[in-house]
Amino acid sequence: MEEVLAKYFSGNASKDEISSVETWRSESDSNAKAFLDAKIVWLESLPSEAPPAHVLSEILGEKEGKQVPFMLRSWIKYASAAVLVLALSLLFILNQNSESNFSNEKLSDGSRIALHGNSSMEVLNFNEAVREVKITGKAYFDIERDESRPFIIHTDNATVEVLGTSFVVDTYGGKTEVSVESGLVKLAKVDDDVNVKLGEGEVGLVSNNNKGIIKRNINDLNYLSWKTKIITFNGSTMAEVERVIEDVYGIEVSFEDPTFKNCKLTAKFNKKKAKDAIEIIARTFNVEYNYSNNKAVLKGKGC
Repeated sequence: MEEVLAKYFSGNASKDEISSVETWRSESDSNAKAFLDAKIVWLESLPSEAPPAHVLSEILGEKEGKQVPFMLRSWIKYASAAVLVLALSLLFILNQNSESNFSNEKLSDGSRIALHGNSSMEVLNFNEAVREVKITGKAYFDIERDESRPFIIHTDNATVEVLGTSFVVDTYGGKTEVSVESGLVKLAKVDDDVNVKLGEGEVGLVSNNNKGIIKRNINDLNYLSWKTKIITFNGSTMAEVERVIEDVYGIEVSFEDPTFKNCKLTAKFNKKKAKDAIEIIARTFNVEYNYSNNKAVLKGKGC
């Protein structure tokens, strides 16, 4: 649908494609909302001179089998980084309909990236010498190894350099936090000579409030839950449960009684839908809940 929408908005869709878009749009309110949101993103993100339709088609690609060619020379010639962000944002909006709080991307070198929530990525350089991007928000990277071309990720206050590995970069709250799932990562602070190497199971933190780089073992059981939808709580306070649920599903969670946040939960959710997870929590504490418009309210003291 992403490729068809690209053609639809640019006026290059066939009659059959126009019909398929209109049918999909009318099937449900969520599809209609996704269509309008996608159109807003499209209009606001267009460069001053729009790229040819076939270039946009190549960038958006297909969900299965087709790589997203970020390094195509034709794209570099015709488009700006703003439309790369557009493509990622558009895919995120469409993925939201299946309760995915992230969008999956595949780069031309085979690397895979999952962008969390409203995060965005800008491709700076993608050539024979280097692979270089900038990230805002949070993303999971699974980088295809290439010893001749390092993969460099820029944030506002740090750089992350790898050859081939998998890890999460989180820039929410003005920090840069790198959690390594596999391989080796070099984390450096901008405008500073300080850098550290992070291995599997380690996390590095760069913050404007701290000097140097903080390095420690990963102790967050749910640092990848937003991507895997597998959530583990082990005596976690409901305040922590609230944070994780909001991060994973992109919904708003609140408590009618503030003291509920002090209750503790031990449970594991294996790819549950947001509403199902809220219902299980409510039953566990024998309380009622309301869930609508991506907002969940838990009622009662809980414990």
